[in-house]
Amino acid sequence: NEFNTGWQVINGTCSGRTFKLGLAGEMRCGDFNVRMKYSSAIFSYREDWVVVVRGNYVYDRVSGPTHRLDITFKDGAGAAARALPHGLIGQSFSSTAPRQGKQDVYPKDGRFATSAMAEGAIDGTASRYKMPGPHSTHFAFSRFDRAYLAAPVSGGGGRGGGGRGG
Repeated sequence: NEFNTGWQVINGTCSGRTFKLGLAGEMRCGDFNVRMKYSSAIFSYREDWVVVVRGNYVYDRVSGPTHRLDITFKDGAGAAARALPHGLIGQSFSSTAPRQGKQDVYPKDGRFATSAMAEGAIDGTASRYKMPGPHSTHFAFSRFDRAYLAAPVSGGGGRGGGGRGG
């Protein structure tokens, strides 16, 4: 609507039960919590990981969608150091050093085909992150089924990280 809010913005399931959340709604499912604010939603797992999704307008739009989603990832209580984050976004939490990868140089005009696939900023190549199915957690660098470490890893893992946007 014109106020960028809604009464049924988030739809989901918890233990087989469906739910819908809107303005000021909240739902807890075990260690997972969803809270809807004015035009943002906060998804948290324990107090370790928080994902904030904000709805916003596409300003100066020429064509296409009129709204966008701005997404922020946060780690709390040293979760990243204990969880050994993995995947394209998770790697940015694996140390405090920035990850700089290959970037395309776009021409001022004309058509352009991208070639950069984050080489240098990710472990391996982009093709090794392809998931075998929509609900799979297994890929070449997956740490999904591993337990949290008892103490944080000093200096982070592998080749650094630090950016929070993925």
